[in-house]
Amino acid sequence: MQLTQNFKSTVSLLFALWKDAVDNDRVPQTVTLLGSPGIGKTSATRQLAKRMTEYMATKGNETPAVCEVRDLSSSLPEDLGGLPYRDGDTTLYAPQSMIKNVCRDEAYGVLVLDDLPAASTAVQVASRQISLEHRVHDHHISKRVMVIVTGNRKEDKSAASTLPAHFRNSVLMLTVEPSFDGWEEWAFENNMDSLIPQFLRFRPNYFSMLPKDADGNGSFATPRTWAMLGNALSVAKATDTLYAVASGLVGEGVTKELVAFDMLKSQLVSPDKVLADPQAALPDRSILNGPDKMIAMVCGLADAAILKSKDSKVKGNTAYVQYLCALAWVTEQNREYVATSISTFTAHKGNFKKLLDSVPEARTKEPRVTQMLAKLAECFNSAGGK
Repeated sequence: MQLTQNFKSTVSLLFALWKDAVDNDRVPQTVTLLGSPGIGKTSATRQLAKRMTEYMATKGNETPAVCEVRDLSSSLPEDLGGLPYRDGDTTLYAPQSMIKNVCRDEAYGVLVLDDLPAASTAVQVASRQISLEHRVHDHHISKRVMVIVTGNRKEDKSAASTLPAHFRNSVLMLTVEPSFDGWEEWAFENNMDSLIPQFLRFRPNYFSMLPKDADGNGSFATPRTWAMLGNALSVAKATDTLYAVASGLVGEGVTKELVAFDMLKSQLVSPDKVLADPQAALPDRSILNGPDKMIAMVCGLADAAILKSKDSKVKGNTAYVQYLCALAWVTEQNREYVATSISTFTAHKGNFKKLLDSVPEARTKEPRVTQMLAKLAECFNSAGGK
């Protein structure tokens, strides 16, 4: 069995390894992160640098962590080893600025050798000294700098080669898999349009695809291209070019379904109206006659409740009571979608404690809340027993 890490657990593990090495004054273990394209391997190293900066600040060091990333797929050997020059009868090497930054005694952070399996053999050889010996010729990398190698796997069909056996036997090899829950939290924190997370809850198999799944123009969906689409979405909608922009990032086939999902959302009753008075706004629940409609509605309710809870005019836990009542009404014949809504609520930083505190009042107002929670508990107990 091959053990895998998701984005969050990867960052936590890397930080723990680095912190333990720094606290014990030893060189951090070199780690290789392998996984399919666009799932956040390099982003994880930047998040790691942020964690390092926060930790060092507690020690009185306000200097931010170094995060040097070298794309090896487009590098030459001298980009790593430096350029040779004569000093009398001796040949020395002048390091690149990237290497000098991580060799300073006071430096701490991350040196990322990105996409090593796609690099030329000469570059792979040049990176060996950095990865395994923590130095470049006579220049020693700071003990507080962690070397991380990233790359795609051969089975990902992304022009990657298998790393040499001696290398694989000298580093910590971690396989990273895409994690939608962690990515959704990031998307919410970066104010991404809710269309994309909601669509991916409806079509989770489109979250991370492989190069072999690309459309005729070579585009395919990954966490990276979904993030890029999130950044471009407002412009694409404003200029009526959603189809063209999305196709160029996540592929034409995926885009057809995304655009259809967007149109469907616009035709549904507003989640805000359902939140305020579910039975009046949605007397005929049969119109939610498909998983796409149900997911759009229950996720929309979670977002609407969170937004309303932040309104200073709304007293106490009113928004959360309304959310529980509305969710109980909408999902009465489809309780399996309750977990989907709660997952969205959690990922989007809803106050779970206040939600729990709201249960007694919600039960009083809407008897279906008790039935809903009983069904949810039954599902959890069943899952826990497997």
